[in-house]
Amino acid sequence: MTIKEIPAESLSVSDPTTSLQTFLESLGRPLYIFFTASADPATSAPWCPDVRAAIPVVTSTFQEAAQELSVVTVEVGDKPSWKDANNVFKKEWGLTAIPTLGRYEVVDVDGQSIVAVRMLVENECLDVSKLLSLIS
Repeated sequence: MTIKEIPAESLSVSDPTTSLQTFLESLGRPLYIFFTASADPATSAPWCPDVRAAIPVVTSTFQEAAQELSVVTVEVGDKPSWKDANNVFKKEWGLTAIPTLGRYEVVDVDGQSIVAVRMLVENECLDVSKLLSLIS
């Protein structure tokens, strides 16, 4: 198994719908986006304790997967930025909590290509059985 890290800059933060569909069509397989907290300058670790707990579980589960996974890790900002109601990840991406792990893929619905999303939020990112279900 291989984890193919994709630079977050590959996606438009402010226009996720168009950016994701175009990117996913060129990728040809699901994309996993792991939304985390930015690093605290004092500790170099994510400021959010839930994110700190989830990172090793998500990473280990992905490393043990049988197939190659395309993964983007996106930091949502420092604590004040994340708590701001106008945070772009809340407004444009629909996030309500971190950590959030999303599986994004293009599916055909009645002849229309749409981006389908499945997400694990907060403590769900610690549940290995839910992680395995998301990547299978």
